[in-house]
Amino acid sequence: MRRWLWLLLALGLFAACSAPPAGLRVSPVEATLEPGEELVLTADGADPDDLVWTAEYGTLIPEGAQARYRAPDYPVDDRIEVVRGSNPRERMEVQVHVRGSGVLAPRVRVRSDLALLFTRAGEERELAVVVYDAAGRPDPEAAVQFSSDDPDRVTVEATGPQTARVRALVNEPGTVRLRIRAQDAEAYAWAVTAELRPEAVRLEDGWILGATWDPDALAWTEIVLERTPETEALRPGQVVFSGDRAGVWGRVEAVRTEGGRVALELGPAGLSDVFWNLDYQAELPPYPVTLSAAGEGVRLARGADGGERLAPGEPCPGLERGADAGGRIEARAFLELRVVDGALEAARWRLALAGELEDGGFTLDTQAGAAGCALARLQTRLPPLSWLLFSLRLRARLEAQSALDPDPAPARLVWPAQRARFHAERAWTAAPAPPRGPLAVDPPELEGEPGIGFAAPGRLRLRLERRLRLSGEVRAQGTPLGEGTLAEPGDALLLTAALEGPLDPADPDYRGPDWELSWAPEAAAEAGDLETLLAAVAGVRAPAPAGSTAAPLRLAGPPRVWGHLDTGGVRRLDLGEAAAEPAARFSFEADPPEPGRVEVWLRGGACDDPADCFSGPLEPVAVTDEPDGPLVWRPEKDDRGVYEVFFRYRLGAVGARHPYAGRPPDPWLLVQSPDLQGLPLALELHGAPGGTATGVLRYRNAALGGVFPDGTPAQLTSTLWVWTPREGVVRAQPRKLALAAGLWGYQRLSADCPEAAGRFAAALPLYTNDPELPAVVVPVDVVCEPGPRAVPWLEVDRNGGAASLAVTFRLGVRAPPGAATACALDFGDGSPPRSWPEGCPAQLDVRHVYERPGFYRAVLWLIGGGGEDLAAVELRVD
Repeated sequence: MRRWLWLLLALGLFAACSAPPAGLRVSPVEATLEPGEELVLTADGADPDDLVWTAEYGTLIPEGAQARYRAPDYPVDDRIEVVRGSNPRERMEVQVHVRGSGVLAPRVRVRSDLALLFTRAGEERELAVVVYDAAGRPDPEAAVQFSSDDPDRVTVEATGPQTARVRALVNEPGTVRLRIRAQDAEAYAWAVTAELRPEAVRLEDGWILGATWDPDALAWTEIVLERTPETEALRPGQVVFSGDRAGVWGRVEAVRTEGGRVALELGPAGLSDVFWNLDYQAELPPYPVTLSAAGEGVRLARGADGGERLAPGEPCPGLERGADAGGRIEARAFLELRVVDGALEAARWRLALAGELEDGGFTLDTQAGAAGCALARLQTRLPPLSWLLFSLRLRARLEAQSALDPDPAPARLVWPAQRARFHAERAWTAAPAPPRGPLAVDPPELEGEPGIGFAAPGRLRLRLERRLRLSGEVRAQGTPLGEGTLAEPGDALLLTAALEGPLDPADPDYRGPDWELSWAPEAAAEAGDLETLLAAVAGVRAPAPAGSTAAPLRLAGPPRVWGHLDTGGVRRLDLGEAAAEPAARFSFEADPPEPGRVEVWLRGGACDDPADCFSGPLEPVAVTDEPDGPLVWRPEKDDRGVYEVFFRYRLGAVGARHPYAGRPPDPWLLVQSPDLQGLPLALELHGAPGGTATGVLRYRNAALGGVFPDGTPAQLTSTLWVWTPREGVVRAQPRKLALAAGLWGYQRLSADCPEAAGRFAAALPLYTNDPELPAVVVPVDVVCEPGPRAVPWLEVDRNGGAASLAVTFRLGVRAPPGAATACALDFGDGSPPRSWPEGCPAQLDVRHVYERPGFYRAVLWLIGGGGEDLAAVELRVD
């Protein structure tokens, strides 16, 4: 009996130790949310300061015993875990099902930092992504392609199906875009090299257990970190920050150590408190959304991720719609941050919406209509973009509505069927931060106004004295950036036009016409919380409200035109490159697009004095009937030179008479070409019967120089490539040769002599990248006669080293007695050769210094003594 009692007692103790401690509870334990929707979770039975909240995909912001959860912007099954820090065995899980309507396409989400920060060459960080299939489920086996836009600065190497190692190769501040592709989906991340302030400390995401955000102060007030040797070393006065995935930053005011944690009390800090030197630029790729009608009052929005959303319209009494409507909208976002020597020099944020809508028209009876009737509405989310310290989740919203008050007098608004192109842009620019102190700071500037233009002639007939309101919003983290208002037609309708300066398009100072049709608005947009937040991060004063100053709303005007060279940003065209037809390709765009012509005009050439090339009129070289190009100019070898590039856009009724003017961002074009000169008309090879006849083929890549308008020299001769067939009667050594501008090339030729003395004719095919001499046949006479012949020899004491490299050549010629010889030593770097016209030395040392890095081929060229021959050595100078 005693034995059974002990057994029961042991089983009871085992059950008591195995059961999880009771007490911690979280509600709700399961939820279903829409993408981007928020949920408040509440924990009971534990000290709120002892809880650690984590989510696998969404965003969690702990607030005492509660945590605000924001679902990701895509369908996924998420898992939230709540753990008691003092006893990790006590934990709870919450299942969140994020569901969206419609059909999705495969897409990529970056789950590491969007902006990977590097502070020194050789530093490595991980880039991790998640790929979602067409059903919105994570696909861990999907293959991802990673690449760097500038592999000389930053390399990216895949370490798994959806992870990569990113490595910085330079220390200079700058930004490199990292491209991520999976099937047809593409996402961007950014590798940012920067120099931190001495007091700045980067926090790894894994150290952060919790953080407290003060929405009134727009700052983090406390961060709780895992206790490690790095976090224990933190001290007041330092500035801590994490990547944009965790998105916390601030100046340490106090440090508390609590068991396995380190708690930091924080004060506000900005970019210039973190970085000493920073040059960060990021741009969201064009994000298209297609619209189409799907019935009365219903819009179908199709986003870049393939998502389809049916948005039923609100009841609108008195509204009669025309035929089906459709259209397309594109959204873009751009960020720029620059800190130089600890001072903020640039902080710019721009959002732009542009598109085309086609509508069958509508009529609105104001007597039957109700106030606030929505005519059309679109809302879509854009991919996230990093502001370096936090990521922005963007949402674009367009809305057209009637703000008509009921009026007993009958009135009817008629909107005819037509196509409308629109462009709405909002920019935020921060002024540079002043020295710390009580000095006043100019607020950041708010720029950009929405605009409406009509793609086809039409009429807008208004028969009422009320306001028609057209608004467009771009939201970031739920904060509006602004809206525009189309005021009542009773206000002023303004038309301004000007054509100043020269009227001849061939004049470089021609500017083209400027005109605008505008409508005076009643109210101006006010600054939103997003500008205030970015101002706090950038370290400048928050913007003040814009007030009620009225400014005209632009309805129509000259198209916004721009163009560029499709040469990869090099602004250089080499006629000797491998392309079958080397050509300068120009692409053009106009917003809104209009039929007409686009012309390319040039000024320049090959000159020693800039005034000789860049002081006369322009000359047209190419024209296209498509406003979006491309346009091709195929220069010839005689067109080598430096050119200024000008565009003329003959678009629309106004531009056809007086074209609009434009220039590419880099308005210089350098046209280069190799130049094969000095090729002999015929050659002789000399040798003994039954032996080998030898000779020398010599030619030059003639140098031609030019200048840019500011006097900077330019080299107009590019590298000359020469090669010969692998087999044939006459053989060349080396078979391939590359010559920089101004250098001579030497190839040792050889042919087999028959056993009997005599001579025979042969030929050597020669191929080059000179556009005027792509293939040449050089006649060769092979002379086979008995008798001794002179032989050159050339050695060097070392074949490589760092510049400036001093070397000693040992050279000589073994010649028959009494033979008349002449020879020259060409160092291969363009410096004057050393020559011996009255007889070659039998042995001599010659010293030479190579000042510039490169590969060089030094040649001792022998003439006489029974023929021509050469000896050569190669050197590498680092």
